[in-house]
Amino acid sequence: MNKKSRFTMILLSCIPGLSHLYLGLRDRAIIFLLSFFGAIVGTGGICFIVSDDDPMIILVFALPIIWLIALIDAFSLREKLYQNHSQSIEGVIPQKQVSMEKSNRKTIAMILSIIPGAGHMYIGLQKKGLTSMSIFFFTVFFMGWLGISLFLFILPVIWFYSFFDVFHLVDEESPCDEEFIFPLPKIKHKWIGWGLIVLGDFVILERIVYPLIPWEIQRYVQTSIVAIILIGSGVKLLIGSKKDNAKEDTIWKEEE
Repeated sequence: MNKKSRFTMILLSCIPGLSHLYLGLRDRAIIFLLSFFGAIVGTGGICFIVSDDDPMIILVFALPIIWLIALIDAFSLREKLYQNHSQSIEGVIPQKQVSMEKSNRKTIAMILSIIPGAGHMYIGLQKKGLTSMSIFFFTVFFMGWLGISLFLFILPVIWFYSFFDVFHLVDEESPCDEEFIFPLPKIKHKWIGWGLIVLGDFVILERIVYPLIPWEIQRYVQTSIVAIILIGSGVKLLIGSKKDNAKEDTIWKEEE
């Protein structure tokens, strides 16, 4: 078996999947080609439906990720194919087929993980996938509807958690979805209530109060809000630490 040219693979890798066709991995090539053109067609369809170009930002993140995964995958498989061919021992072909099936499954799961929750659903974790997808798209909808960019930091956190969680779970033979419990019920209702109150205050400030205030004053208001939150959090921690120290002193006195 002649070793495939690296230069040719680099040229073909401009379109994800062509380098896999060059290696003779047809199934693998179809996966990347469908992912690449599916992302383009899907995003174009969304832009047509909503009559807006904003969804095009999806391609800015999705296409480089698909391209990078395809490039790394093609070069790693090139070395494996050459090694497997050079080691002509019995049982290599069945093992190679099983390994390729697992690798295809992992590749599909990682590509689907570009959308938080889709990768979990593919490997059978329906509850975890539904939760991740719901939180992600609800956050996007909430920020777009109210015009609040304060919670923009949540989106990359959700995305990276979902992506790397699938990366580790896809290697398990039968990942269990029953172990996953939505974390919200574990949070005290008091903290949920305070969170909703703070969120409502931010909505009122952003949508009602800010339009009535000059731009120069808005900067001072935002700075004041952040300062009050930091000061309040610090006071809360200090009060909590004093109570804990008082309890420890009481316990020590009782033991003495």
